[in-house]
Amino acid sequence: MPAQRIVSQFEALSVLVSDRVEMHSILALQRDNWNRLFHNTITMASVPAATASAVNGALPASGLRVVAIILGMGAAALMALVSKFQPSQLAEEQRHAARFFKRLGADMEATLQVDPRLREDASLYWEQSIGTVHALDRAFPLPLTPIMVEKFPEQVHPSKISGDVDLARPEVEVSQHSHKNGWTWSAVEDLKRTAQLLRTSDIPEYISMANNAKIINLILSITSPMFATAGVVLNMAGCPSVAAAVTVGSLFAHTLTHALQMGAVFEVYRNCAGYYADVEKSIEQTLRLPVEQREDATIFQQKISMSLGRRPAVTPMVPVGAKTAGVLF
Repeated sequence: MPAQRIVSQFEALSVLVSDRVEMHSILALQRDNWNRLFHNTITMASVPAATASAVNGALPASGLRVVAIILGMGAAALMALVSKFQPSQLAEEQRHAARFFKRLGADMEATLQVDPRLREDASLYWEQSIGTVHALDRAFPLPLTPIMVEKFPEQVHPSKISGDVDLARPEVEVSQHSHKNGWTWSAVEDLKRTAQLLRTSDIPEYISMANNAKIINLILSITSPMFATAGVVLNMAGCPSVAAAVTVGSLFAHTLTHALQMGAVFEVYRNCAGYYADVEKSIEQTLRLPVEQREDATIFQQKISMSLGRRPAVTPMVPVGAKTAGVLF
């Protein structure tokens, strides 16, 4: 593909990526505002509901009972809505999307400034960049419905922030005496070992932490609306004093959920796993390319080292005996 056409295509893609960054940044701010608004509204409904219930227990009055029931029902409905959509997680999703698109834009700009003899084949890099854009669009959808990311998935997977690797294509072997494009047998073995460690240690570790955060978030998300609903039922049953205590308990559970931001914590861990999965995928993809189409081996190894939070130009990239490949998070 002619060089001028490639540059023009990357310039057009760069504009698209910049637009995505802006859109996701705006949505992150909007959904963070939703999170604050919902929390403040629930608090303003629950406190008067509990107060009305407590006063009604001491000085029975039908008006106070009705007020407590109406406010309690409103608070319970909002808590259920928050538990369903998880605004803190929605905001975190959009923040991560903006960050990943920014990284893609910066990577394209930096790669195109590298000497063509040292970077990977431009046509292949173009296909990878398009695949990354499509993967990010699927991983972090802009609308809430009907393609919202599952908030409590049965099985947690790393966020998918790049295109698929063609596993049908075998790895290209490098002989022990090869030095073409900087690719030596020892460099390939070092990368394979790093990818194996990412696959068996780093990614499962963050998936496990994401799963624990999901379980805690699920418990808290069920508890707060359940308690709020129980408070309404107790008011209807003529037990205002108990209803006041239960309503305060529901507000405590909701405030704890809001303060801990477990939905956002789940998203952070899931995206940490996705980040390391992307590094592992980059290694697998590169090792399946013909040596002449690859990026210079030294530059590629340095990129992987820095992506893992380790010092570049150190061999091996991951010290022998290390339990994890990455030290960034």
